[in-house]
Amino acid sequence: MMDAAEFIPHQKPMVFVDHLLEANDEFAVAELQITSELMFCEASGLPTWTSIELMAQTISAYAGHKGQGKGLPPKIGFLLGTRKMQLPCAYFALGSTVRIRVEQSYLHEGLGQFSCQIEYQEHQFSAMLSVFEPENMNDMIGMHA
Repeated sequence: MMDAAEFIPHQKPMVFVDHLLEANDEFAVAELQITSELMFCEASGLPTWTSIELMAQTISAYAGHKGQGKGLPPKIGFLLGTRKMQLPCAYFALGSTVRIRVEQSYLHEGLGQFSCQIEYQEHQFSAMLSVFEPENMNDMIGMHA
């Protein structure tokens, strides 16, 4: 079990994934303990509309883990969109744990698509996320060294 924050270019309170449980070239598995300290948390728990961010941060941890194997720091990436998002309940209850699995379906020149699932109690959440990780962020935003 690895601290997911070492692979994600975010800092608290924007880190939503606690641990990276497994990662290889095809997929990654992460988990999150639902606590009241999480951003967006309500009395009923963490709204499940945050699932897109849980999935995106697991993709970020996946990419960061792969990059670390090449001696690279975590890089900024962009969530381009989602398809087929399934949210079978409204909240993740306080004190519960969710497990997030992302599997790379496509990756070419920084553009990728991932099949994502969240396991929560008896529920299965799913979506397809499209992401982009530029080779050089400075070129993306028009800055040249």
